[in-house]
Amino acid sequence: MRRITIAMVATFAIVVAACTAGAPVGTDTRNTGGFGSTGAGVFAAGVVQPFSSCSEFLDYAKDHAIERVGPYGLDGYGFSKRYATDDLVFSEVSATLDGGADTSTRTSAAPSIEGVDYSGTNVQVAGIDEPDLVKTDGSRIFVVAQGRLYWIDATATPKVVDSMSLDGWGQQLFLSGDTLLVMTSGGGYGIEPFLGRGFAPDTNPGNSERTVLTEVDVSEAGSMRAVRTLTFDGSMISSRLADGTVRVVVRSQPTGFAWTYPEGNGIRAEQKATEANKKIIEDSTLENWVPWYVLEDHESGVTSDGPLLGCGQVGYPNDFSGLSMLTILSVDLGEGLEPGNGIGLLAEGQTVYASSESLYVATAPWMAWPITTFAEDGDRPETLTTQIHMFDISDPIEASYVASGDVEGTLLSQWSMDEYEGTLRVVVTNETPWWNSSDVPDSSVVTLQRDEKKLVVVGSVDGLGKNERVYAVRFIADKGYVVTFRQVDPLYVVDLSDPKNPTVTGELKINGYSAYLHPIGEDLLLGVGQDATDEGRTLGTQVSVFDVSDPTNPHRLARMTFDDSQSQAEWDTHAFLWWAPKGISVLPMQRWSWDERTQKDDSFSGAVIISASPQRVKQLGVIEHPNATDPGCEGCPGWAAPIMRSLVIGDTLFTISELGMLASDIDTLDQIEWVEF
Repeated sequence: MRRITIAMVATFAIVVAACTAGAPVGTDTRNTGGFGSTGAGVFAAGVVQPFSSCSEFLDYAKDHAIERVGPYGLDGYGFSKRYATDDLVFSEVSATLDGGADTSTRTSAAPSIEGVDYSGTNVQVAGIDEPDLVKTDGSRIFVVAQGRLYWIDATATPKVVDSMSLDGWGQQLFLSGDTLLVMTSGGGYGIEPFLGRGFAPDTNPGNSERTVLTEVDVSEAGSMRAVRTLTFDGSMISSRLADGTVRVVVRSQPTGFAWTYPEGNGIRAEQKATEANKKIIEDSTLENWVPWYVLEDHESGVTSDGPLLGCGQVGYPNDFSGLSMLTILSVDLGEGLEPGNGIGLLAEGQTVYASSESLYVATAPWMAWPITTFAEDGDRPETLTTQIHMFDISDPIEASYVASGDVEGTLLSQWSMDEYEGTLRVVVTNETPWWNSSDVPDSSVVTLQRDEKKLVVVGSVDGLGKNERVYAVRFIADKGYVVTFRQVDPLYVVDLSDPKNPTVTGELKINGYSAYLHPIGEDLLLGVGQDATDEGRTLGTQVSVFDVSDPTNPHRLARMTFDDSQSQAEWDTHAFLWWAPKGISVLPMQRWSWDERTQKDDSFSGAVIISASPQRVKQLGVIEHPNATDPGCEGCPGWAAPIMRSLVIGDTLFTISELGMLASDIDTLDQIEWVEF
């Protein structure tokens, strides 16, 4: 990566000086690398307040920060200095494996229809892809494992044809045509446009976070090329892909503050530190409040950098929602990585749901605690409140802010939100935030619609699972299905055909609970969770088939339990596979057990293949991967790597672990090929 030159610094300083002097924003909707670009068209009139100039933005940030700064900095924000880094997502591509693979341009008559010829990632909304550690197009399989990216050719005998080293952790993938997007979000030293390489920080850098996106060309078989890498401040909350456009949702904190802390004990020491920190806020610049990016073009060797958002691309809700920056970055994979198509909102964010037209970001209530003022007047909030921000993503080029609203209570996950015919349906659990409260949890289904200025609640039904927690949610058309649990598992059916009058029409109580619900046919749901005793003690993985054809009388048709086991699908829905053409499900499963009779270990780590129908749930077989052994410990027992994912291509079932990928015949489960990573 090229160093930042003095000329670049001087140019940037001029831009900042002009903006802080109150220069109006321009008219270009794309970020031009300075703070002066505008967000015309990305904010709905009257719904959110866009900043008309950089000085207005800076004044807003300073005014609110000074009100909240104390002797230890700004409460709730993990600020730290930005430092340069030489870390890249990719190192050099490894040599071609397996004795040399064909590196000619890929040509294949492989299957191409997802859901018919091959399985994709298990997602919440059809047609809206979600990031995962495995992606396929029916002929190629890309896997993240052991800190590397692997390319497996699945057209004949499966084999690894290429691999690439990754930096960081928690990588996730999107595949669109011949472009692979690798996304990494984690800690690091952030990005500093002015500091030279190898700068050694003289203080603890704290927990500065960054997100790294790398565009990889996979057009030639066995020859992956990292084309561009975009690195920017902040942590990726989630992302979605539809029609070649990726929406990356990022939460970034203000950066670059070296706070003054109290010297010794006592009120006076805290007062002096607070006054010093107010001065730090007063002297802050736009760099402290806007995430920074570095874009490296690996083919040309050119590196560019700048603010990820222009002042005119940032807005703030009518109600103050914090000083963190919530950024929606739109990336057209057909055009390549560019930092310009972003929109920022001064707000928090944690949970993401997307339909084909809208993207919603919900804020966990505890994230808003630092910005509340209840401590100043002695009042305590009676319930936790979740804020929800709505963005329009119908434009493939950029997202636009639409509205914000709030609901009382907390969300379980992204599955707690769903949009249908212009109505947002949300499942929330209402409870007070105080440990000594006598109130018990009570869950509700709330409906919201957009009016001229915000998302407003238009209907609700409560009383679901009194004194119980929500374990699973599934919305299908005008019905909602909610599972709560404490000792038994009520499955509630909610009629949402009239958004202003949602109604609980039916309830089924059984032992245990379902942590994930999946439609497997008309009016049929497959539930994956835990069996339990009458007292609520869990016993092992339970798979159930529910008939919901009569909304007033849901009932279970069949079930199967696996003693002392857990399935990753209970908490990671991407680990679940339902292959409709065969009517089978593949569940990763682990069991830790000791057989008292034989005095032997009876553990299992692998995948269970089941068939599910209204008549029965039947185990068809199990798949285990070879054990790994420690070469430095002769005679030591091996360990079984848990199976993380499974997918189907044609008549082949692929199961994937950190150790490798096993190809099996989908009908007999006989091994076809073991591909070691």
